[in-house]
Amino acid sequence: MAQTLSTLPQPKIPTEAAFYQQLRTAAKKVRPQLSLTRIENSVGQGIPDLMICDERGLFHFVELKFCKANAVRLSPHQVSWLTRHRHSSSWILVKQHQNWGKKPVVLLYRADQAIAVKTDGLKTDPVYEGTNPFDWPVLFDLISPI
Repeated sequence: MAQTLSTLPQPKIPTEAAFYQQLRTAAKKVRPQLSLTRIENSVGQGIPDLMICDERGLFHFVELKFCKANAVRLSPHQVSWLTRHRHSSSWILVKQHQNWGKKPVVLLYRADQAIAVKTDGLKTDPVYEGTNPFDWPVLFDLISPI
């Protein structure tokens, strides 16, 4: 009996959780003293997904986003939080999964770019942009300078 398209195995689509795992694995290799902590949504609306404590005891907040198109879905609460904390070490880290055989892209934005990222998406000039394999040391040094 022939299988219909809906019963065929579907390719695994990367997720924000998988992106976090990739980031965590890279941090362990590149900067093992970094302590990454996922923040649950129940803590408060708009608070970034990830808190990083660096070797000096300084904290950095990262909103993780995963997208397939050029739009980045930031909620109004996330934009508000990032804008309110624009003078802190707070970031938006986006992984764009591209189709048609293109490599995934990672883009890093400062918190003060939240409104532009919300309205203009990936057209906003990032602080860092890289394709796989990503330059994790550069990325972590931008988030948490040594």
